[in-house]
Amino acid sequence: MIYHDKILDDIVKDFFDSEVIKKNDNVIIALSGGMDSICLFDIFYKLRDEFKYNLYAVHIHHGIRGLEANRDMEFVKRYCKAMNVKLLIRKVDAINYSTAKHMSLEEAARVLRYKEFDNIYREFAKRDKAHILVAQHLNDQVETITHNMLRGSGLKGLIGMKKVNGYILRPLLYVAKEEIIDYIKTYSLSYVNDSTNDDIKYTRNYIRQKIIPSFISVNDKACEHIAELSKEVSEIVEYIDALSKFSYDYVLKSKSSYKIVLDLDKFNALSNLVKSHIVLLIFKDLVNTKKDIGRVHIDDVIAASLKKSGMHLDLPYNITYDKKGKEMIFIKNSENISMSRRKKI
Repeated sequence: MIYHDKILDDIVKDFFDSEVIKKNDNVIIALSGGMDSICLFDIFYKLRDEFKYNLYAVHIHHGIRGLEANRDMEFVKRYCKAMNVKLLIRKVDAINYSTAKHMSLEEAARVLRYKEFDNIYREFAKRDKAHILVAQHLNDQVETITHNMLRGSGLKGLIGMKKVNGYILRPLLYVAKEEIIDYIKTYSLSYVNDSTNDDIKYTRNYIRQKIIPSFISVNDKACEHIAELSKEVSEIVEYIDALSKFSYDYVLKSKSSYKIVLDLDKFNALSNLVKSHIVLLIFKDLVNTKKDIGRVHIDDVIAASLKKSGMHLDLPYNITYDKKGKEMIFIKNSENISMSRRKKI
């Protein structure tokens, strides 16, 4: 079936013709009540009868914005009732979480929101295949990439968000905000506004309201070009990841759950880019995370590998690095072993 709407045509091609979503799957729309999520909900409401999936909505109340947040929740309740779609409501406390975890309120809300998505997915996935759909669009993608650039997140930060990322689907990711506005107007859809979207004390709002308009003033296709760049970078990163894994196997002498030994000469013959990825893979193997491994830690390992004398480094997660002869030795310790203590052992 060909729809007389480009957004619907593209979504059918990307998610139904390719069988990302199949008959009897559970499709759960993250419904804030804002313009973007209402657009997403309406599209999948229209496609439901043809593609025979089970449609649900979930609304996350973050415990912020007071009466306005309550208003949004009640709006979503009425909306889903009118459309005869089952609504799941989850309440979280972003304020206390941000304080406890020493993170921004904006980040705390995002973390808690995705934790709830994960809980909901696991519950539905016990019975049938499930997908949670979020309404991030092209402009959100550009915001994410710009934010990552400003934080110095490296090459992978230029990828931004993925349209399909496990059970999280972003059908509108390459749809411009202007197209969503046109869709809302065309079908006379009601929605609510989040007043905090206008507050530029939040980093993303500042990027949205100040930085991206500057990009567009230089080139009105700036968002599309940045999105295309993210797709190209994604392919480059996939290639580098594959090359790094191959190189890791090449330089690896031995590996256990607590100790990894590399061949020093082989490691030093590699490019710094591949070396960096190998160091990250070592942390992934030893402590199952790359989080909090900064550029400084990677640079320290690379620099130490080039020293003529033996070297010792104390790294995050109680990992120690030693260069002995022609070997690079990484050990996961039960506690931090500093150089001064090592001399006493």
